[in-house]
Amino acid sequence: MDAQSTESPGDFDPTSLITDSEQRSRLSAEARQAMRALNRHSRRSGRVSPRRYNLSISHGHRFMWFRVAKAGTRTILSHFERSGVVLDVEHAMRMRYPVAPFEDYYKFAFVRHPLDRFVSAWQNKVVGMNFYRFEPAELERMKHLEAFVEWTATKNLEDVATVDQHLVLQTRAVDLTQIDHLGRLESFTTDFAVVCRRLGLPEAVEERRNQSTAPVRTEVSAEVRERIAELYRLDFQVLGYDPAG
Repeated sequence: MDAQSTESPGDFDPTSLITDSEQRSRLSAEARQAMRALNRHSRRSGRVSPRRYNLSISHGHRFMWFRVAKAGTRTILSHFERSGVVLDVEHAMRMRYPVAPFEDYYKFAFVRHPLDRFVSAWQNKVVGMNFYRFEPAELERMKHLEAFVEWTATKNLEDVATVDQHLVLQTRAVDLTQIDHLGRLESFTTDFAVVCRRLGLPEAVEERRNQSTAPVRTEVSAEVRERIAELYRLDFQVLGYDPAG
């Protein structure tokens, strides 16, 4: 038996996880090598998370942030920058993480009403820009919310590894078995103040950046609301949002 296979979970140094200096969504070569070594001996041991997540990690402030797109990420990033928080893992995409070595890291995330989040993503990524690179005729069709909903329905919204981060189920973007604080965009100021106090940061936050210009919920047709409620049923149920509210 080799030496690596006899290591305990605590032998993995969490500070070895850092982002590539030139590509913030990718771990450094050394970090990737460390994770490959861990994965080889951990696939059935529970040492690594069974699901993949989009993560930001600060070793200095000892926190792990499960980033949920369209749920206050730009505002949080801006506040961290102003407060001098160094993100050692800046924005790792679709990665598993070693669970035990991060047990004493503060883990948090922010979520949002699924309907508001979906419409915001549509407004920003389809109406505002051709983020999904639709052909011109298809893009014009996708600028109708109903068409974009049906296009989204063809995706596996539970799979962080394949679906776009702006559309993935929030309940799959956050490790709910490990989370210490789950804030909501609807009560952002109060909920983020909890995070700031825990991390020893100033609580004053500037006005939210990149705020959605999406229509209010009452402007979305009943048929589209029902379809979104169906696609994001797990989020509505687990996070406690009212599809009709």
